Amino acid sequence: MSQTSRVAVLVAPRHIEVREEHIGPPPPGAIQVRVRAALTDGTDLKTYRRGHPKMPFPTRFGHEFSGDVTAVGTGVTDFAIDEGVMCVHTAPCGRCAWCARGQEELCEHIMPTMLLGAYADTIEVPRTVVERNCFHKPEHLSYREAAFLEPLSCVVHSLEFLQPQGIVAVIGDGAFGIMHGLIVRERGAVPLLIGRRPERLEIARGYGLEVVDARAVDPVTAVRERTGGIGADAVIECTGTREAWEAAPAFVRRGGTVSFFGGLPTGTNVTFAAERLHYDEIRLISPFHFTPRDVRAAYELLAQRRLDLLPLITQTYRLGDIAEAFARLDAGEGVKACIEP
Repeated sequence: MSQTSRVAVLVAPRHIEVREEHIGPPPPGAIQVRVRAALTDGTDLKTYRRGHPKMPFPTRFGHEFSGDVTAVGTGVTDFAIDEGVMCVHTAPCGRCAWCARGQEELCEHIMPTMLLGAYADTIEVPRTVVERNCFHKPEHLSYREAAFLEPLSCVVHSLEFLQPQGIVAVIGDGAFGIMHGLIVRERGAVPLLIGRRPERLEIARGYGLEVVDARAVDPVTAVRERTGGIGADAVIECTGTREAWEAAPAFVRRGGTVSFFGGLPTGTNVTFAAERLHYDEIRLISPFHFTPRDVRAAYELLAQRRLDLLPLITQTYRLGDIAEAFARLDAGEGVKACIEP
């Protein structure tokens, strides 16, 4: 028996429509979830502004969510109707060349099959995700907190890739920058968060993070002064801008590592001073996505209440007001918005 669900569709840059669609019963192995909380993120905002090569218009969008199971496909035994769940939007196939090499984050099936459309009343979670990257939501965890599973998984993978030690400069004061700072600290290193937006820097200070206000001081000079003149042991770029990518090596010490977390638009080229990279032995890395192991680690961080990410949600909207939510984010207001259908 089919039913109707509203879903937000991005039909062109900066043009969102909320449409009604008929949905049928989930296929074998899949589940349907009533969305209780869906969060905005940087990828959604960039897609809203200019589109995305993996999401041609018109496209459903939104992928950070949690909710309640409303229907289960045949063969599903781990989840039941009315149970709260939290999941990410992809899962590796386990069969391709990259999965065989233990690089599940690079699975060739991840991007073509990613689950989109969390800005909706109901979303269908496919078998692959149900089997590998879907969890029961603990009763003590709010739906808003549970919706952080996907972005936190990205940060966990980023820092598994980097293995941070010493002093780590984090460029960017958005949600990903702040989450990086929190996990860097949780792993025993010292984060320095570099940003320029007062509201976001105040949230970071509320977490007890040391911040560098790039509006008031030269951030490279400030980091060098903080590190005795040698530079940070590692740098994590979280803005996803070419200017920040090209500036990032200036913050790191000789023998340090620069991690490019924030992605750039397709076709973007960046330039680095080869002499600095070579003679100072600077290592450049660029983490992508996450593995089921990272998702499990992020789930444990949330379930055990080792992080409080709720201060990163600065606005809440109903689904019908999603266009306003993105317009305000596009204007530079807030950090993350929560869409509660």
